Amino acid sequence: MAVVTDPRQILDTLRKLQAIDDEIKDVRESRDGMVSNLTRLTAVLEQRDEQLGEMRGKLSEAETWYAKKASDLEIEREKLQKAKTKMSAVSRSREYVAVNRELDNIRKNIGHREDEVERLNTAIEEFRSTIESENEKVKDLRAMAEAEDANSRDALAEMDGKIEAVNVRRAKITDKLENRLVRRYEKIFKARDGVAVVAMLDSSCGGCNMNAPPRLIEAIMRGSSLIQCPYCNRFMFQETAHNADGEAVAV
Repeated sequence: MAVVTDPRQILDTLRKLQAIDDEIKDVRESRDGMVSNLTRLTAVLEQRDEQLGEMRGKLSEAETWYAKKASDLEIEREKLQKAKTKMSAVSRSREYVAVNRELDNIRKNIGHREDEVERLNTAIEEFRSTIESENEKVKDLRAMAEAEDANSRDALAEMDGKIEAVNVRRAKITDKLENRLVRRYEKIFKARDGVAVVAMLDSSCGGCNMNAPPRLIEAIMRGSSLIQCPYCNRFMFQETAHNADGEAVAV
């Protein structure tokens, strides 16, 4: 395909290219937003899964500690039974006092251990309830993420198809322009938030609103050369020199 060289035709082509890039930009932004939402949901789910795993690990440690304390309590109870048996066989008062003191100490230890075991058991039950509640929330979040992924799959495929189709149209436009000009346009498009080609409005750039020097205004009105704004580098054209379709018309 022949490369256009007339400044007016180049501007026409650049305007059409910008319209196509605007279309691609909108689709890509929608697609990126959808992908970003899916990524965010996945990240949150992974974080919650990790937190749930840590909670289960702590529960396991607490249950191990509870089992040890319960075992210690049983040992103290066995000691109490042995001390009671020993008490029944005591015949001397001195031995009776010693065994009775031993019984008191064992009973105190049992009391302390029973309180400790009871507090541990209560805390573990509450923690189990918390974990179960968190597990249900994670299940709901996973279902939401899976539903979002399923709903987005077709939409993403459709958007990819649109982008591909628009890129085919774009290639037909860029084939009409020199590669260095396309690269310059793309650099401006990226730097200026998707606006690389603007109309001259009341002797001012339609992009940055800065007044154009008289010599540039004259050149833009003549359409004899490709003019860029000296302040924002956007390509400039005279609005009245183009129709609604971006094609050059007689002034």
